[in-house]
Amino acid sequence: MILFLDFDGVLHSSEAYLVKQEPVLRAEEGMTLFQHAPLLVEALDQQPDIQIVLSTSWVARLGFDRAKGCLPDAL
Repeated sequence: MILFLDFDGVLHSSEAYLVKQEPVLRAEEGMTLFQHAPLLVEALDQQPDIQIVLSTSWVARLGFDRAKGCLPDAL
């Protein structure tokens, strides 16, 4: 199985933008980048064969390796 994963609106509740080449979340107080990533880790815990395709604008803006590096190691 393949999971096409976007970051904005999926792993965090709002969109992000770059400030001095660093992602910043455009959100209300208390929200953080990748705040929902632990939920995805938990959901995929019993699915070790899933392949993740980064379907996010972060790849175009930051490059694949840097975008991938934003994810938790468990993903």
